Amino acid sequence: MGGLSGTKSDDFINAAKARGEAAIQDNQPKLTKLEKAFRHAALRRRAQDARRATDDHRAKPKAH
Repeated sequence: MGGLSGTKSDDFINAAKARGEAAIQDNQPKLTKLEKAFRHAALRRRAQDARRATDDHRAKPKAH
């Protein structure tokens, strides 16, 4: 769906998602509730990815 524009609601949601994810580095960003929800989801996703990376790193190879 690259470059295609959906409904006005889709555009609004996509803009909120982009703004929320762009505000990850800010400590206290001024965002709408929807933007905050997308920011929170992005932070959780980032933390989960970091945990997976450390778990994969700590995993010992199996002996054959």
